[in-house]
Amino acid sequence: MKSSRRMAFGWLLSIFVVLALATTVAAMWMTNAPMPDAVTRTPAAESINGLLYIAGGIDASGPTANLQVYNPATNTWALKSSMPAVRYDGDGAGVINGLLYVPGGWTQSPPLPNNTLFIYDPVADSWTSGASMPQLSGCGATGVISGKLYVTTPCNGFSGYPTILDVYDPVANSWTALASPSVPHASPGFGVINGKLYVAGGLNSAGDVSNVLEVYDPIANTWTTLEHMHTGVAYPASTVSCGRLYVIGGITATTNEAIVQVYNPLTNTWTSATVLPTANNSAGAGNVNCTIYVAGGTTSGGTVATNLSLKGCS
Repeated sequence: MKSSRRMAFGWLLSIFVVLALATTVAAMWMTNAPMPDAVTRTPAAESINGLLYIAGGIDASGPTANLQVYNPATNTWALKSSMPAVRYDGDGAGVINGLLYVPGGWTQSPPLPNNTLFIYDPVADSWTSGASMPQLSGCGATGVISGKLYVTTPCNGFSGYPTILDVYDPVANSWTALASPSVPHASPGFGVINGKLYVAGGLNSAGDVSNVLEVYDPIANTWTTLEHMHTGVAYPASTVSCGRLYVIGGITATTNEAIVQVYNPLTNTWTSATVLPTANNSAGAGNVNCTIYVAGGTTSGGTVATNLSLKGCS
């Protein structure tokens, strides 16, 4: 009997070890094919039909208009038609009806954000422009809710950080001003979950790194402050996976970070996922088939072409 119990315990222990190892492997960051053009300064990033699109940023030559597309199925990159103009430190990107929308963003000469709205058609491999934004806009957050593009503007090229939210209707080709967030979020983490826009961290009105998380409800046209991040960061990569907001890397007041902070709206809590292999800020990120991809950014060694992925809801 004791022998049988020992054997049963041994089998259970073996199963536990296998499951633990499988969980560990699933939670590891994997290294994939590097970007053809290493970029930083928060390029616009989104996924469409199983491909990751990364537009603009700053490369070795300065601000770029490049559009880089990664195919996880083949682990290959391709350069597509460039944006109409260079852009970096923009407001992110959104996808509506298979089209990539890239609002705002900075140029180097003069060093100002723009009020442009660039629209990319992957089928035609071509860019067009939508109605201009109501103001110059950069360093913000973008989310698509019910077929409309919601964009915050914490940088308008002037002193201070404003609190502005506008929505773009692609059918009417027009913008409408909405309720403002309670505090600025310049270069934050952000994403849409269940029809609401979450904006985390970034720089506040004093230019200090913030840990404030707010959520915008488009039905009520209101902002609500939620549980603060454990570590305030600016210039993180961010995306949504499995109904949770991933805020990846970034900078604090003194440090370039490798931390990965995960917000669960169901419990209003933050947890931690597997840290990045190397501290990084200002990278592009997207979710393709429940896998998070983080490409480019700035490490202690400078701008990198690194392309990392994290499988599942780790």
